[in-house]
Amino acid sequence: MRIKNLKPGFERLTNAKARLIAHLIGDGCVYKCRTDYNIKYDNIDSELLNQFVKDFNDVYGYKITIAFKPSGKTGLPLPYLRFRSKLIYEDLKSYCEYASAVWFVPKQILNNSKNIQKEFLKALFDDEGSVIPYGKTAILRLYSINLKGLKEIQELLQNFNFDSVIVVGFGCKRNVYGLTIKDISNFHHKIGFYCIRKQKKLLKYVKEV
Repeated sequence: MRIKNLKPGFERLTNAKARLIAHLIGDGCVYKCRTDYNIKYDNIDSELLNQFVKDFNDVYGYKITIAFKPSGKTGLPLPYLRFRSKLIYEDLKSYCEYASAVWFVPKQILNNSKNIQKEFLKALFDDEGSVIPYGKTAILRLYSINLKGLKEIQELLQNFNFDSVIVVGFGCKRNVYGLTIKDISNFHHKIGFYCIRKQKKLLKYVKEV
């Protein structure tokens, strides 16, 4: 299907678009393959897939259909979303890069309202954040091989009065950085998760604090 027109106003940076950008940095990709301009998002959580479908339609005026592919480990079907459009590719690439090693927080988000920043952070933590038991409580950790990108996330978090530290040494090659937040109660009240299983885990430890 050749896309000639996008929804009027698609250029605006809305909450929905901030979430799309974050998800594509996290568990997605925006790439060109010969003459194909691809937008792809992989996630096992149905609420996040459905949110992406709704946000994509709200921003661009097109609905993505959830497809399935076999898992490389188990062979079981895994859901994913994919859409091809040069116009949407070009719009998304006007904000930032999306590959794991080179992504960065768009300046349009760094210089925007706290509400836009919150939706961006929430979606990124939905994909890449983990709630990790730590003594009698838990910590939050965001993983990436991209130190520069994580430092920009630190900058955003400071707008919400979060203290965080970044350390390296995770992953099989010990080249993965982890941005760690200890104040999980503050995260719960100011950011939180859309991902149901992560939010439930967070609430378990917040209630125990």
